[in-house]
Amino acid sequence: MKDDDYIPIRNNLSLRRKNQRRIWALIIITIVIIISLASIPIVIYAYKTIKNSINYNLKLPCEELPEIEKVRQVVEDHKDIIEEIENTSPEYVWVEINERCNGKGELFIYYDTVYTRDKILEIIGGDTFFGVPYRLFNV
Repeated sequence: MKDDDYIPIRNNLSLRRKNQRRIWALIIITIVIIISLASIPIVIYAYKTIKNSINYNLKLPCEELPEIEKVRQVVEDHKDIIEEIENTSPEYVWVEINERCNGKGELFIYYDTVYTRDKILEIIGGDTFFGVPYRLFNV
């Protein structure tokens, strides 16, 4: 037998190996893409959880809360800013006065998205709303 008779067999084996490599490469790339797509929601959830835990406001003790009349007066004096806050996402953001501890109060600000929350915090620009403590709630 001549060496020329074995050339088609070698080429056939070489072609099969190339095809197997391509198939394995395609499988690996597909698995990497699926894992990447599946991990995106997990990363987003972890980011939101960490961000919310860093910005978490504990309830102030009653002694540190202002009188409810002062809270009402601040809200009355700054209605334009309250409206600006509520207009960050109309019908999904609202501000209300929360009275607790017999005549002491604070503000509750309800919002819909993290983006809206960031806009609200930017508008307020501090730890209190003109001396009145506030708490944010995602609804």
